[in-house]
Amino acid sequence: MVGLAFAIALRKFAPDVAFTIYDGATELSEVGAGITVQRRAWQILCAIGLEEELLKLIGSREQKSVAYIYRKSDQPEGVHLKTIQTSEPGYTFHRGELQKVMIQHLTSSHAVHTRKRLISYTTLKGSVELHFQDGSTAQCDILVGADGVRSAVRGAMYTKLANAAVGAGDEEGAKALKEHISPVFSGTVIYRTLIRKDTLPEEAAQNPAFNKTEAMIYAGKNRHLVTYPISQGRVLNLAMVFTAQGKEGSVYDGAWTSSVSKEELIGRYSGWEPEVVEIMKHVSDNLLKWVINVATKLPTYADGLVVLMGDAAHAMSPHQGAGAGEGFEDAYVLAHFLAHPSVTMDTAAIALQAYDAVRRPASQKVAALSHMSGRNLHLNLSAECADVTEQESASGEGLSSDQLKEVGDAIQQLTKWMFATTVAEDRQVAMRKLEAALANVAQ
Repeated sequence: MVGLAFAIALRKFAPDVAFTIYDGATELSEVGAGITVQRRAWQILCAIGLEEELLKLIGSREQKSVAYIYRKSDQPEGVHLKTIQTSEPGYTFHRGELQKVMIQHLTSSHAVHTRKRLISYTTLKGSVELHFQDGSTAQCDILVGADGVRSAVRGAMYTKLANAAVGAGDEEGAKALKEHISPVFSGTVIYRTLIRKDTLPEEAAQNPAFNKTEAMIYAGKNRHLVTYPISQGRVLNLAMVFTAQGKEGSVYDGAWTSSVSKEELIGRYSGWEPEVVEIMKHVSDNLLKWVINVATKLPTYADGLVVLMGDAAHAMSPHQGAGAGEGFEDAYVLAHFLAHPSVTMDTAAIALQAYDAVRRPASQKVAALSHMSGRNLHLNLSAECADVTEQESASGEGLSSDQLKEVGDAIQQLTKWMFATTVAEDRQVAMRKLEAALANVAQ
């Protein structure tokens, strides 16, 4: 999806830049569950011209604020932790609907090649040669890897950097660089499903649990549950999130996604507050299990004329719903950089380094905050909370009122960055950094 956003941003801001999309899938299709588009991501989607189509999906042009309600719910009588009320709109979509709108913005004049799975690339003088699994090759001026958490571009980039370190006699450096080739397990497992209101018994359909306009985050020890309405309120998006104790940072050898029965979840939310129990009664057997893998903290997003964005650069845990938005910000910044009149093939590598200097610290900070948010929602952020067992937490007496206040305060502190600046303000700062980098080269 980030690659599509970048293509649309190029068309909008850098229409003279020709681009070709290579995708390993048989076709560009619309898949996925729910996605929350928060204020910064929404600003970008509007800036690249998608506002009208996306507002049609939600059936209203009314600009509403959004509320995120957090509760400690792993006990019979839940406790309110924090409500975050935004002063700007945020929207929820079915991921497939959002992606469909993006695909429709790619005209027939934009070259899209499917069934093209990259395996490596070769850096040539002033260009990059792509090598695909089917044996074919292609050349480009700049290679942008927006190919997800399993990124072949990242793998090829860090293999190249490691080999260069070996050639320079830096075996330790090469070993460290190789550790960035593959993603690692985040320690988080998510079960996703959708509940259609028209399939519920009448009594259940009237239950408040299925009629909220807010995003609900039901927190508990080592697990939480997120719900929010999509498709104009006709569908409840549901994510059940668990911590796999002691597994964070390991290499996950099994399947990352699998279809599972709800039997796998029976009892995991028993004893929780009534709204959660009611929701769990109506979870179907159509569950998708996601083992969340993340990118390591990369030392660079750019090497020569090759650059990474989105999950290829900074795949992160989902606890702030910010991963896609950070990818959109990558796309927005890089498109503006390539549109700058002083960026030519002679200065393109400088522009990519400037992009790295802007986007890497910002996105890696968000990834760290997201990780901390997960620990906080699972009541493990402070040492005192981490010592509380699941049984003690379920009793309602494991955490004091002061500790619960700390959890609520941390929720707000960890999400303050979302509202500190606007995308337009940050773009101006980024452009000044680009111009400073270009000026240094010109001297």
